[in-house]
Amino acid sequence: MKVNKIASEILRGQWFFQSEAINAYAPIAYDFLYGNNKQLRVDDARPDAVFTAYNSSGNPIRPNDQGQLDIPKGSIAVVDCVGVLVKYGDWCTYGAIDIVNALEFADAHPNIIGTVLNVDGPGGSVAAVGPFVEFDKNKTKPVVAVCDFAASAHLYAMLAVSDYIMADNNISAMIGSIGVVITWMDNSKYLEENGFVEHVIYADESEDKGKAYHEALKGNYEIVKKDMLSPAAIQFQDFVKSKRPNLKVDHPGLMTGKTFGADEAVKIGLIDKVGSMAEAKQMVAMLSEIKRK
Repeated sequence: MKVNKIASEILRGQWFFQSEAINAYAPIAYDFLYGNNKQLRVDDARPDAVFTAYNSSGNPIRPNDQGQLDIPKGSIAVVDCVGVLVKYGDWCTYGAIDIVNALEFADAHPNIIGTVLNVDGPGGSVAAVGPFVEFDKNKTKPVVAVCDFAASAHLYAMLAVSDYIMADNNISAMIGSIGVVITWMDNSKYLEENGFVEHVIYADESEDKGKAYHEALKGNYEIVKKDMLSPAAIQFQDFVKSKRPNLKVDHPGLMTGKTFGADEAVKIGLIDKVGSMAEAKQMVAMLSEIKRK
């Protein structure tokens, strides 16, 4: 049986996700899992390209008649990291692996001097962060992030790969939500009322298998928090601190999941400045020039 990768990620995953967004996205995830996709429009199945190259004059480079990109020297790539972040892409979205492939392509291309990572999203799967962390270990060219909404997993990924971080405005831009959450629907009462009774039998030698899950169903969340959520949250906090050395770590709410407007995010050292996409490209060019010296 072929299992949809996004469905698997939704069912098994922990999430770096803005809590306020859960109620908005949970019904979409439910419909996706259980085949109620009538609300998806045809154009939803064809996401825009994740990668765009711009020449030194700032004009986008279009494919030629053969569908190939002739990228001139001094070009800058723009890679989109938009929407809920999942590890694997599918027919309706690009995944972290697709986005990182675009980052790697730009980093390896001899005529591209650096990349702007365009970030806008409420977070995503914990599993989606790893590819960005691995990319950062080997990248050779500057990456400047420009964001409108960078919460949780998007913040994690942005911090992982970026040499400089900007918010594209100080009106709607929100940055933060450093935290981890697990949520699921307990349908056991519904199933029981409809005649379904579940029997789960473990080997005597497997007493810890599924223990956290079954204890949580009873209302005991301590094992889930201790073994799953807290380690991931602490790792997230430590990663943010390592990437932002001037961060005001004692600022109220910063390390406990609060989301901040752009101006406050600059003041506490979570991002570097507020600026436009054009300014982000200028920063890429400047960092590239410094790197060459």
